[in-house]
Amino acid sequence: MKYYLTVFGDCHLAQSDHNMLRIPAQAAVMLAYLYGCERPVSRQELAKLLWPQVTQSAALTNLRSMMRRFAAQMPTKTINFLTIDDRYLQITRGKLDCDLDLLDQPGSMQRLSDLNEALHKGFLPSLGTGGSDLDKWVRTYQAGLFDILRNDFLKICGSEGFWENRQQLKHVAAFLLDQDPRDEEVRNHLAKLTRPSASPASTTNKIHSFIELPKRPVPAAANGQSSPDTSTQTNPEPDNAQTPPPRIALLPPGGLGEEAQQSNIATALIEDITISLCGEREISVVAPYTSQKIATSDDKAGLLEKHKVAFALDTRKTNDELFAQLVFMPSDETIWAHRFQLDAGNSADQRSLIQDAIQASIAKQITMHSPYLNEFNSNPDAYYSYLHGLQNLSGMTLPALRRARKHFKDALKYQPRFAPALAGIARTLSMEWVVTARGDNNLLEEAERLARLAIEQDQASAGAFKELGVSQLYMGKIDDSLGSLHQAENLSPHYADVLCSYADSLTHGGTPALAIEKINSAISFNPLAPDTYHWTAAGASYFIGEYQQALDHIKKMKDSSSAFRLAAACWGMLGQTTKARSCRQRVLKDNPDFDLESWLAMIPIKEKWQIEHYREGLLKAGF
Repeated sequence: MKYYLTVFGDCHLAQSDHNMLRIPAQAAVMLAYLYGCERPVSRQELAKLLWPQVTQSAALTNLRSMMRRFAAQMPTKTINFLTIDDRYLQITRGKLDCDLDLLDQPGSMQRLSDLNEALHKGFLPSLGTGGSDLDKWVRTYQAGLFDILRNDFLKICGSEGFWENRQQLKHVAAFLLDQDPRDEEVRNHLAKLTRPSASPASTTNKIHSFIELPKRPVPAAANGQSSPDTSTQTNPEPDNAQTPPPRIALLPPGGLGEEAQQSNIATALIEDITISLCGEREISVVAPYTSQKIATSDDKAGLLEKHKVAFALDTRKTNDELFAQLVFMPSDETIWAHRFQLDAGNSADQRSLIQDAIQASIAKQITMHSPYLNEFNSNPDAYYSYLHGLQNLSGMTLPALRRARKHFKDALKYQPRFAPALAGIARTLSMEWVVTARGDNNLLEEAERLARLAIEQDQASAGAFKELGVSQLYMGKIDDSLGSLHQAENLSPHYADVLCSYADSLTHGGTPALAIEKINSAISFNPLAPDTYHWTAAGASYFIGEYQQALDHIKKMKDSSSAFRLAAACWGMLGQTTKARSCRQRVLKDNPDFDLESWLAMIPIKEKWQIEHYREGLLKAGF
């Protein structure tokens, strides 16, 4: 009976009929190591490799126990593809096949294609990130596989007839440059593949050179196998002495079925832009395959963080439009957005125009934001504490706000005048004032102070001006608030959070119709909108008499407890007394001392008609 070992994308053993065997996970890793080494490996070496945290004696005991459990799971109760004696173990070739056998093919386009697909899945992907000898071996072996991929790519690019495989070669080049943005030889071949009439130098000057990257020396050919002396010692680590280029991912529009078919043109366009940007020296571009996986993942933000993405171009296709927005990941800020009309009858010229527009905008924004990226990179502890704070701000509950504030304060411990964290604390204080509804002006005064301090540290911070405007709004300084938020919008016209806060101030300033326009823009930029967006939209909808629309927005909130007062007023205006009083009871449960007149006197509303409108709804709800 023959068996098959899979090491790309997963690590498992199966029978020739693809029936997966339930062998111990460590046994499958051991087989991968033995197969990759192609030599007898001592029991001591395997035991130390698989159980480095215990003594040699305990590790050998673990190995013997694992081998017994391994054999027990085999159909014949023996492991017939292993040669085993008192000292060594070795794979018996011919009785075990493996997806690594693709390396046995002679260098060809087929091997290049197969290896490219395999490496996209990852060699033993659950390993290779730690500091153990096994992790180091996985990194060494994978580096050897990439050298084989690179050498095959260069060989084919230098051969006759390579143009027939141009599309596939472009994808391989993008993948190689994703791994090593400094590989000038691969970059020059990509330039020829994407712009055959242009010189390589002319393809790399669209993005201003704000980071100088040294050229990478061409490595000697690798055979992808570790010698007995280096398999557990070699540790190819990145050169930390050199500043890495900013990393960008271009996420194609998602969709299933008919929607996916309609997105084909847009997806191909984003792929073309991705491959074209791979030719730029000053950035590192996530390869198209990986970007596709990120775009369709349920944990998009987590994967972007895992791949150390600083800029993400998120795209969506609706009807005959392609919407693209560039997000600066460290501050989760939309720094550019645009809608492009798609005309199927004029696709070639149109794609060229859209491609040039997107590439030029990316170039401009990366150049503008590189100093901020350097600041985040130079203070990683402050940055990660700040990110944890942002994650807690998606809700509008008091515990979530206080958790966020703690993380922002932690960021300030690492960098005392970190403007984004100062603005973040200001935001939590203003929102706590809203959620508790107790009229504690000390919260707002501190929020205003911290927002101004953040502006002192970074006068181009749209987020800091936004928090200043929010605190001013709740202090009753409505005109000042509108001025601060107008400045925030000027600094970052596509920053959805700014538009949301601006909409809230417009509502309180007596222009709810304009507020609806602003909040709809914010939601279009951020379709998976946090609760604050729908809460703001609900408030504006109430004041234009669209009570059901307001309730629909409240229904979209993950935690609508902060909107119970507004919901009660909406049901009251709709004549739904039972539902209105139910919401009233929930308000009083959270805040038994709530007093209608005190609340109306406290909330900052500029126009008297709005106060009377709100009072009418709340009175009808039984307050």
